[in-house]
Amino acid sequence: MQEEEEQGPSYPKPWYYRPEFMLPMLIFWPSGSLLIIRSPWNSNVMLGGVAWAFIIVFGILGVRWMVDGVYQPIMTFYVPGVLLTLITQVQWAAYKKRMTEEEGSSEEEPVELEASSPRRPSARRRRRNPRSRS
Repeated sequence: MQEEEEQGPSYPKPWYYRPEFMLPMLIFWPSGSLLIIRSPWNSNVMLGGVAWAFIIVFGILGVRWMVDGVYQPIMTFYVPGVLLTLITQVQWAAYKKRMTEEEGSSEEEPVELEASSPRRPSARRRRRNPRSRS
């Protein structure tokens, strides 16, 4: 069990991955499911399958409700869920980018070596120009 928890990234989980926030996110479709699917800490195939099932089943239900003209469940659960999904996915992308940059900046030696040595153009770039030596 300890090995599964350590497989994720070294940086801490953001607020929306805490257990007390995941339950409301599962109620408001599709935010919880997308967070589970995109989570680097989730290696549980069963939980990922349940998340995909939530997306598919509730997506079909939403389409059926729209066709039948039943808008109350859509306005109650789907609209807040889509807004919550947009908020958490934008925050997740920014958080992930910031954490990977912090992990990359902790290894300063390779970055300094690349910056100090001039890079040669690759063979592909050198041969792009047509030969005009005729």
